[in-house]
Amino acid sequence: GASDRFVAMAALLTRVSSVPSRTPRAPGPFFHRGATAASVGPSSRRRRACPSKPTKASAEGAASPAAETASDDAADADDDAWGPWDPPLPPLDPHPPILSWYVARDLIEEWGEIANSAEDIVIASLDFDVSTVELRLTEDGVRFPDADPRSPPLVTWPDVVAIARDEKGAYVLREGERAERFQVFSEGTSRAVSLMPSGPGLAPTALIAGFSMHRFGVGVDPMEDTARKIAAVAPIRKGARVLDICTGLAYTASMARERGGDVTTVELDPAMTEMCRMNPHSAALFSGDIRQLYGNAADVVPTLPDDSFDRIIHDPPTFALAGELFSEEFYGHLARILRKKGRLYHYIGDPASKSAGNVARGVVTRLKQAGFGGVAIDYDAHGIVATLDGHVKINGSTKPRGQKYRGKDQLRNGKGGAP
Repeated sequence: GASDRFVAMAALLTRVSSVPSRTPRAPGPFFHRGATAASVGPSSRRRRACPSKPTKASAEGAASPAAETASDDAADADDDAWGPWDPPLPPLDPHPPILSWYVARDLIEEWGEIANSAEDIVIASLDFDVSTVELRLTEDGVRFPDADPRSPPLVTWPDVVAIARDEKGAYVLREGERAERFQVFSEGTSRAVSLMPSGPGLAPTALIAGFSMHRFGVGVDPMEDTARKIAAVAPIRKGARVLDICTGLAYTASMARERGGDVTTVELDPAMTEMCRMNPHSAALFSGDIRQLYGNAADVVPTLPDDSFDRIIHDPPTFALAGELFSEEFYGHLARILRKKGRLYHYIGDPASKSAGNVARGVVTRLKQAGFGGVAIDYDAHGIVATLDGHVKINGSTKPRGQKYRGKDQLRNGKGGAP
């Protein structure tokens, strides 16, 4: 009866006898061996969802992440035609279901609510709110509506409860198997990389050695963070050549492509491509419209042709982790490959903070020494905008919000000590 169900749910919430495995999985393809998703129908329990974006992804002719180098394609940068490019990895087809903490909590809540109802179908998202599917809630777990009721569930209730408690993990679901926390161990960096849900209706971020790839704050989620970086180099006109340094989850490359840019993106770690392939919000990277290069940007950028990009978005790790990407020599190559009326954005972290402020002053000085005539701080985008011709228009804020402003001339002129 209903009381028995509530007692069972209380037991689940307080005593989880087993938890999903968190053993890192080596990079490799994931295949969903369970039932296919049912069509979405109307329901009062519909979640907020981001609109699904069609892609032109195809697995034919796909290249290994390590196969393509900048030198192979450097000559293509000035071609009039753009793409299609081989995707860096074959897209997952079908894409496996992914369960995040906030959906798991909703499933538990729904299971309690239907105790007094004959309805056992709910609508939820298993792809970070790109789309929604119907799910059937049963005594032993969660299934797709057309799954054989005698078969094991897609995910058991003990696993659902454990996932609901883990706000930093994304779990791959396979019928009859334990839910598995998705993460990849990077052989290149010797660090674990994983997807981290940002919350309902939001794209996930990545955790690298436990640190978030995107900044979080009031009103700033991973896509808003990306939008501010794109705005720093706006406008990106149709056919503009855009270089995205440090691909990450490919949000910047994808948004620049969406604006009409012909995007080349550079990534050091092929493990990040595994993250992108599992992340539905990174699907554009596998569409054939974005050119992916691999290698240390300090080695790749010098191989690119002169005057080949209208916009450069430089989004490096911290100065401590990638000091060569903050050097005057590297900036000189950025100046060389940027077209005369081009625009550079350089992420540095919050310039209003003490640590990033020191970095900002050093970056401004070296950019000027490397040949950039105009350099300014964009506080909204947490970065620096630079041009060759000396004219810089900041689309965001030139003043730190909520703090005493020390004078933009100080930063533009590169005064003060810095790394």
